[in-house]
Amino acid sequence: MTIRARGLPRCTAHGVLFFIGVVISFCSTDISAAETLAPAASRFQQRHTEAVPDFQKHVVPLLGQLGCNSAKCHGSFQGQGDFRLSLFGFDFTADHSALTDQASSEEGSRLKVHAPADSLILLKPTEEIDHEGGTRFTKNSWEHHLLLRWIETGAKNTTQPQTLLRLEVEPDEIVFSGEKDTAALTVTAVWSDGQREDVTCLSRFRTNNDAVVQVHDDATVISKERGDTHIVIFYDNGVAAVPVMRPYSDVKRAVDLQQYTHPIDQLVAEKLANLGLVPSTTCSDAEFLRRISIDMTGTLPTPSEIQDFLADTGDDKRKRKIHQLLERPAYAAWWANKLCDFTGCSPLAFGEQTGLEVGHAYSTQWYDWIYRRLRDNVPYDQLVEGIVLAQSRSEGQTQGQYAAEMSAYVRRESPADFAERKTMPHYWTRNTVQENKEKALSFAHSFLGIQLQCAECHKHPFDKWTQGDFNDFSRFFDGIQSRGRIGFPQFAAAQRGLVVGWPELLIQREEEKTLSLLRSGQVTIAEGADPRQPLMDWMRDPNNPWFARALVNRVWAGYFHVGIVDPPDQFTPANPPSNPRLLDWLATGFIKSGFDMHWLHRQITTSQTYQRSWRPNETNRHDQHNFSRAIPRRIPAEVLYDALKQVTAATSDLDEVRTNLQRRAAGHLSMRMAGTHAMKVFGKPERALNCDCERVNEPTLLQAVFLQNDPLVRMRLMDSNWIREVEKRVGNSQSFDQTPIIQEAWLRTVNRPPTKDEIKIAEEHLTSTDSYAEGLNGLLWSLLNTKEFLLNH
Repeated sequence: MTIRARGLPRCTAHGVLFFIGVVISFCSTDISAAETLAPAASRFQQRHTEAVPDFQKHVVPLLGQLGCNSAKCHGSFQGQGDFRLSLFGFDFTADHSALTDQASSEEGSRLKVHAPADSLILLKPTEEIDHEGGTRFTKNSWEHHLLLRWIETGAKNTTQPQTLLRLEVEPDEIVFSGEKDTAALTVTAVWSDGQREDVTCLSRFRTNNDAVVQVHDDATVISKERGDTHIVIFYDNGVAAVPVMRPYSDVKRAVDLQQYTHPIDQLVAEKLANLGLVPSTTCSDAEFLRRISIDMTGTLPTPSEIQDFLADTGDDKRKRKIHQLLERPAYAAWWANKLCDFTGCSPLAFGEQTGLEVGHAYSTQWYDWIYRRLRDNVPYDQLVEGIVLAQSRSEGQTQGQYAAEMSAYVRRESPADFAERKTMPHYWTRNTVQENKEKALSFAHSFLGIQLQCAECHKHPFDKWTQGDFNDFSRFFDGIQSRGRIGFPQFAAAQRGLVVGWPELLIQREEEKTLSLLRSGQVTIAEGADPRQPLMDWMRDPNNPWFARALVNRVWAGYFHVGIVDPPDQFTPANPPSNPRLLDWLATGFIKSGFDMHWLHRQITTSQTYQRSWRPNETNRHDQHNFSRAIPRRIPAEVLYDALKQVTAATSDLDEVRTNLQRRAAGHLSMRMAGTHAMKVFGKPERALNCDCERVNEPTLLQAVFLQNDPLVRMRLMDSNWIREVEKRVGNSQSFDQTPIIQEAWLRTVNRPPTKDEIKIAEEHLTSTDSYAEGLNGLLWSLLNTKEFLLNH
């Protein structure tokens, strides 16, 4: 039974992976960069030692490793037993005060410097005194000795908190060969002063998939089922992740990467080979056309489009189709919908006082503004710049001129085009982002793909950010304010052509200040400067760790139903990418392309990886995140709503139904559809949360009931102009070829020709009904309720 660990020689499961260094006195010896201080478990194994624990480096991490500062114990908001610690332990001053508080209870003092062994923080965890948390360590253990030694040496706080540069973990990758194989991790902390220490015994460990691997508090890793995941390590402010895999096949596949011409396919194939995964075959032309049409344009292909594509014998027809779809307005409409998801465009975001009608106007302008830039393929960074650096008034514009401009956008007769504005200020004037913290949360989610909610109140549990980092980042939005509100009476007056006052975005220029960019650098904002400008400059920088990666990951997730980082808006060290090199290649290429959105869509969709079949083979049946096959997923709410209209439309109306974006849920009607019953049932988000998870694409029982019985579906079928068209074509004829009609029913719904058996079953059904219209109604209803229609596969 063996494991292989990258960076280490082959070793047995019980081999020497855990290195114990020479015992060195912590307080009296100068540690060079080449030396590593031995672990606390070794240095405090004996009762008497010269070593002195450090509050930040040893005491607080130990309390975390023991679970004392978790949300279930003393780290909760209320604390436990009148004793509260900071959650995850990063407020050293507060924690030290709580521990050294000399207020006594009936049980005694929490900490006694003059009688260390009688301190409650020793007696309770060893259960010498009753402890609700149970036994956390035993008397005379190294944990007991460490806390005892800290108390008897004065229970000092860390005078100047040290900066942890990084955690080094060995091995940096684990590949198991069999079930119940084991490995051990070694964690080394590297501090800014050059000191290094083995902190394995003080670290916390978590597995991202306990079905694949288990990890114990002693850093022992145990293999379980086949698959791949990560072990995440936490110590102080450091987070590190180690990839762990057990191949799906006992025989490693030798793959000739030269057979793949696309870099995406090469990078994916390399990972699949290491996992013993055989990719599924290429999907059929009909599957590809349906898939790409839904994913890229939110639209079903028409029967004639399907027939033409299937008849095309050109080797490059898929590339040509991708190019055609990118040039269609429906592409811009559908992806504008997605960018509105990410940026929080919602009629409800402008407040109850504004009114829903006004909210619809604002959100529709927001949508139209993004749509225009996607239609013109404006570089993504320029699109974002128009939001981030938005202004209400243009340079030199008076308040009266601004009021006239804004009123012109909503007048009923000959309205002006809001999309022609250089910037889009509605992102900042929402009622839901008035406070700095709200702006910080929204900004991080919208443009960086990260969640800062946790750091608002305490240290982030899965990242390096502290509450101080959150507060510092929030200060970028000082002085960004919205002044004024418009009610429905004023809005109605503007609709009639009158000029009324409108809310304005105000940027108050403040004094010079230096702020941290979420621990990825600092920037000094000059006195009187717009604090948003350095944020935009930072995001554009090729070295920005999130901006380009967040977008390419979200676009990838739009095509694969799972991100390279998944969930797509949770970029944290504890949630590493499933294929880091793939994410790096996409992000680097996107930046080099000049943030060209078309480049990104083409790269993804022209790959063999995207064009694989959903049908699994023996090796990849359980693979969900390595892109060895397509994962069937329910079509989005807007696409489904529009598809019902398309399926039932007359042949002569099909182009109008598909291209009139003003009347499509996946187009400009998107804002007015928000909150309707159909959209809620199928998971369209109200965009009230800073979370991609608000959109739900999973099938539910309620959706099945909707398609079977909802009045909207019945109305579409009963009023179907296509059924009337066919009924008129058939007339009173008792004998006619039903095959073309049945074929069109299949092409309209599941977007492929029917099989011979399906044609036979359909013919039997159509001839058994009282009228041909009734038969077609039942046939379409049956097709609409198939998984093949409901799923994008």
